[in-house]
Amino acid sequence: MKILALSLSKICWCVAILLLPMTLYASESDSVKVEALNLYSSARLASEASKQEELHQIRFYVSRLAENFEIQAVSLSVDGREVVKYKYSELESRLLFDGGVHPLLTLSLPPGSHQIAAKFVVINRDAGPNADRLFPRIEKDLTLTGNTQLELELLSEGMAKWLKKPSILLHDRGEEDPALNSDSNPFLRAVYFNARRHYAFEALAEAMYYVKKGGQVAQFSPRLQQTLKQSAVELGLAALPSELANIGDPASSARASDDIYQKFNSGVGLINRGKAAEGVAILDALSYTIRESNGSGTAQNSNEALLGDKINLSLGFYFLQQGDSERAVNYFSEVRRLSPYANKALVGLGWALLSPRQTAVQALADSDISAPGRKAKNMAYLWSGSEDDIAWARRHTPFRRAWAIASGAKEEDLQAAMVPWMELINRDPLDPAVQEGLLILPYAMSHWAGQGARAESYYVSAVNRLQESLLILESAAEDVRSGGLLEAVIAADKDKLNGWGIWLCDLSADRQGAYLDLLLDSSSFHFALREFRQLGRIVEVLGGVGQVGSASSAAGGSTLLGALDKLKAQWGLKLERAAIAELDKHRQRTERYLAEANFAMARNHENARRQLTEVVWDGEAGK
Repeated sequence: MKILALSLSKICWCVAILLLPMTLYASESDSVKVEALNLYSSARLASEASKQEELHQIRFYVSRLAENFEIQAVSLSVDGREVVKYKYSELESRLLFDGGVHPLLTLSLPPGSHQIAAKFVVINRDAGPNADRLFPRIEKDLTLTGNTQLELELLSEGMAKWLKKPSILLHDRGEEDPALNSDSNPFLRAVYFNARRHYAFEALAEAMYYVKKGGQVAQFSPRLQQTLKQSAVELGLAALPSELANIGDPASSARASDDIYQKFNSGVGLINRGKAAEGVAILDALSYTIRESNGSGTAQNSNEALLGDKINLSLGFYFLQQGDSERAVNYFSEVRRLSPYANKALVGLGWALLSPRQTAVQALADSDISAPGRKAKNMAYLWSGSEDDIAWARRHTPFRRAWAIASGAKEEDLQAAMVPWMELINRDPLDPAVQEGLLILPYAMSHWAGQGARAESYYVSAVNRLQESLLILESAAEDVRSGGLLEAVIAADKDKLNGWGIWLCDLSADRQGAYLDLLLDSSSFHFALREFRQLGRIVEVLGGVGQVGSASSAAGGSTLLGALDKLKAQWGLKLERAAIAELDKHRQRTERYLAEANFAMARNHENARRQLTEVVWDGEAGK
C-alpha cells in the first residue's frame, strides 16, 4: 500500500471540508434521496409487521467500554455456526469508545435455547504496529422468548484491568423501547455510530424509522441531533425530512459548527487583502489551539489535525516569501510526516534551511539578476507552492549564477537543506511536490563543490522516474476509460464486513500507481465520487428491505430503484470525466518537469564541454 496513509487522510479531509460548501444548495438528486429515505423507513415498518410470529428478531450490537484497548475485528457464532466476521477501521473503533455501538447483525431465530459465542481481536491502544493481539472470548446460553437486543461489550475492570486483559460482557437490552433517550438506547447509539462513520443514508433512514415507530426527536441527545444534521449535509440535502424537521436546518448547522474552518478562511483572506499582521495572528492562534488540543488528546477528530497541517504549511510559505526563514522552518517542522501536506512542507523546509540567516526580502525589481552587470542582492526564495512559479524560483534562487559554488556557511546551509529533500525524493513520484524535489535536489547539488557527478546522476534518476510516472498516468487513464475505476469503487462498497471499505483502501493499494490519491485533489472528482457512491449505497440498502421493488417514483411513473440507477449511471460518467481531466492535468505537469530535467542535463553537458574546449578543439585545430 504505497500511499495508503496519505489516501486515508485525503479522503477524510475531503469528507470534512469539500462536502460542506457543496451541500449548501440542493443537488439534482435531492428529491430522489428524500423519497428513498421515506420509502426505506416505511418499508422497514411494513417488513417487520409481516415477520413470521414463530421467529424472534435478534439485533446484535458491539460496544467498547475498555479505555486502553481498541477492537480490530469481531466474529460471532450462533449455535456453533459462524454468522458474521467484521473488521473495524480506526475511526469505528474510536467511535465505539465515544458512545456509539455497531449494529453488527440482525437474525431471525426460533424461540428456545441458543448458544452465543463471540471472539474479539483487540490491541492495546498505546501499542506499536507489531504488538501482540489479544483474543477475548465469550460463550453463553440464552433462552429466547421474544424480540430482543444483545450487546457485546468490551471492558477491562478490576483484576483484569490490573493485568491489562480485556473481557467481553453480554447484555440483554430487551426489545426496542422508544421511551429511552439516545444515551441509554442501543438503537439510537447505533444511529449515532452510523452517522459519525459517514453512513449518512443509513443514519437518517434509521432515525426516521424510529420516529415513525413511535419515538420522539426530543429523545435524541444534542450530539445525536448534531450528527444527524451533518449526515443531511453529507447526503446533499437542503433540508431534513419532515419526520426530523425539529432538529433544525442542516446547512445552518454546518456553518455554525464550522468555526475553525471559518477562522482559517478569514485569516487567509486577510493576508490576501494585504492585512498580513491580522491574518497571521488568526492563523497562528488557530494553529496553537489545534496543537494544544491534539497534545492533550481532546481533539474531536483527525480533521482538526489536518487543518493544523494546512495552517502551518501556509504560514511556512508566507514567512519564506517574507524572507523570515527561521520562522518558516518552525512552521514547516510542525507539519506531520504522514500528512497530505508533508511533501510540500519538505520542499519549503529545504528552501528555508538553505538560508536561515535571511531576514528581509528585496523588491522583485531590485533583484532582477538577469540584468547585465547587476550585482546579485540578498533575496528570499519566492516559493509560492504554485506549479507556475516552480521553474522561476529554481532558476533565480538561491544562487545568482548558474555555476556558483556554495562555500563556508552557505555550504553548511546547503547540506542542511539536503536532508528534507533527500527524504522527499524517495516518496511517491506521482506527487507534484515529489516531482519538484526530483529537480530541486540535483539543482542545489550542482552548486556544491565536488558534487557535479552526483548532481548528474540525480538528474538522470529524475528523468527515469518522470518517464515512469508518465507511463503510470497513461495506464491509469486507460484504466478509467475501460471502466476499471468504477468497477473498483463498486467492489469496495459491496464489502459490508470491512470498516475500511468506505475509505477505498483496496482501491488505493491495487490500482496502477495508486492514482486515487491524485484524483482526490480535484473537488469535482470528489463530489462526483460522493454522489456515485451514495446512490449506489441507497440502491443496495433499499434492495435489502422488503416491499421496496413495488414502490414507484413520481418521476415518469418509473420505480424509485430505476430512477436511482439512472442517476447513479449519470454520476458514474461524470466521475470518469473528472478523473480523466485530473489525470490529464498531472500528465501535462509531469511532461513539463521532464522537459526541464532534460534541459538541465543539456545545460550541464554544455558546461562540461566548455571546460574541455581547449583540450578537444585545440586538438582538432591542429589537424
